[in-house]
Amino acid sequence: MTTKASGSSLPCPNPGCPNIVDQSAGVGRPRQYCSEACGRAYRKLRSSQPETADIDDYAVQVAEQAAHHLQDIVRLVRDGQALNVLEKITESQLYTGDLTAAVVQQARARKHKAADIAGAMNISVDKLSRDYSAEACARRQDRRQRKAAPSAPRSRKPPSPRGKPGGRGRAGGADGRAGLAPPDDPGTTLANALAHLHRASGKTLRVAGGQSQVTASYLCRVLAGERLPSWTVTHQLGLAYGADPADLRPLWEAARGYEMTAPLTLHAALRGLHLSAACPTYSDIRTLSRDGLSVADIRGMLDGSRVPEWERVGQLVEALRGRADTIRPLWHMAKLAADAGHPPPVPASTGPHRLPAQAFG
Repeated sequence: MTTKASGSSLPCPNPGCPNIVDQSAGVGRPRQYCSEACGRAYRKLRSSQPETADIDDYAVQVAEQAAHHLQDIVRLVRDGQALNVLEKITESQLYTGDLTAAVVQQARARKHKAADIAGAMNISVDKLSRDYSAEACARRQDRRQRKAAPSAPRSRKPPSPRGKPGGRGRAGGADGRAGLAPPDDPGTTLANALAHLHRASGKTLRVAGGQSQVTASYLCRVLAGERLPSWTVTHQLGLAYGADPADLRPLWEAARGYEMTAPLTLHAALRGLHLSAACPTYSDIRTLSRDGLSVADIRGMLDGSRVPEWERVGQLVEALRGRADTIRPLWHMAKLAADAGHPPPVPASTGPHRLPAQAFG
């Protein structure tokens, strides 16, 4: 039996319950619900929703990947790269088939009749049963998820609350270099950023979920890294928490496994890593970088006024537990733009999510 940590309290996870669960008193496992009734209601809700919620998550994921693929086609058409366009169009057939199967699963999960589903697709019920059986759709999903593992949620472990980076452990990391922990995977980085925004907002799961049009239970799983939300949900959460969704976009795209090459994405990605690290002060970042970065360097990289050499950008990424392989292509494009006389503009808005007051401490 262990004594509970003092001063710990969380909102009751049962949707619609406004109570706070005090976890600071007594011994044994911390309380999860404000009452047994709330615990029973929450467990019943979870047991009745996972299948539909998981199907929805997968369908949204495929739809977003298909939209991203079409954006690539538009860009290639504008550039006149006809052969590349034809290759992309061929690939689109896979997206169309997978998306159709995923939406058929959605329709079945919502108890739509086979005749109505077949009618919407302009096919016969027999063809629907033959080509889009539950087993065939499941095989498509399994094959796609095995092939595109980066698009799946990376972490099933709740992100640990982090304040200043000095408390994250400075023993040698997995990469063999002393002083810094290994980088987080992209899914965890996004979850950490959203979890920090949630804590900083002071909102309950019910309120934030309502403003983002998701249930409190689903939001809880997103913040714990158990679900990778769609961009629509991520965007709405950013607005609900008073953050700039543009700072979350690079984190979300990395979690989805998308390739990012837009030069103006670099500074948004760095600000997203700053959010994920719970907005440490410039002094803390400088210490974590083994005093290799100046305050001016850090400020310039976060506010978008500087594109220094990779050595300095890499030190910032490492200090914030980001992944160099994700950020370096963005730096390369931003550096080319800056060297060509097109430096990135300083963001017009400077809300607390961009340059928090404590960052200067």
